[in-house]
Amino acid sequence: MQNERTSLAWVRTALGLVGCALLAGRLAEVRHAPWAVAAALAAALLACGVLGWSHDRYRRAARAPVSHRPADTALSALLLTLSVGLVGVLGLLLITF
Repeated sequence: MQNERTSLAWVRTALGLVGCALLAGRLAEVRHAPWAVAAALAAALLACGVLGWSHDRYRRAARAPVSHRPADTALSALLLTLSVGLVGVLGLLLITF
């Protein structure tokens, strides 16, 4: 059950990023801001990456007990967390300026 819950959490993160991408795209349309376009593209690409990583991680975690290998390293989760945080900061900057 833990593997499924973790996978669903990453899918929810990807859906949140898609929402951020749509909002940033709308902001780019209204304000004609090139930073909003960049934020929308970054959020959309990150959402695709999160979905792909989540699916790959799910498969590796399902095979981990059989292969006696760890399912994941902390480095990939750290990089993903920092990327999501960066997109969030970009979003806040777009809203305030």
